[in-house]
Amino acid sequence: VTHFVSGSLPLPNELKLCEFLSKILKSKPSRLTKKMKKANLSTRHFVGNSAYIEDVELARELSRLELCFVNSIVEPVERSEIKFHMQREWRDYLAALCTVLNIRFEATEWLKSIENMENRIALATTRDRSVKRRLMMGKAIETDAGAAEAMPG
Repeated sequence: VTHFVSGSLPLPNELKLCEFLSKILKSKPSRLTKKMKKANLSTRHFVGNSAYIEDVELARELSRLELCFVNSIVEPVERSEIKFHMQREWRDYLAALCTVLNIRFEATEWLKSIENMENRIALATTRDRSVKRRLMMGKAIETDAGAAEAMPG
């Protein structure tokens, strides 16, 4: 929030804090507003200053805080998805800023990395579902075997 207010992020001018946080955190704006009533999320607008964090230590601290947030998510697939989502949002903001500033931006490698990450997420999701399915099938077989043994006959 501090970097948002100071204008040191690569974001478009007039972006509302609530809109920014809801995109980055993949959350509904109403939920954020409800959780952070005193933060005035809807009234704060971004006004670009430098579009980057000048102090290297502050930039590292922001990265560290973002990583701590991502690592606080217990479910591995969900953690991977939110990490990917946050990276994609930052890239989108950066690409838009480069366009506004007439800075040439080569998107081919970026698009390849997005496709690669989406494939990895899909594989992880499939693997997770398969493990759950096998676990449920094992429990169902145990239950059926127990019921068969309990039946007279």
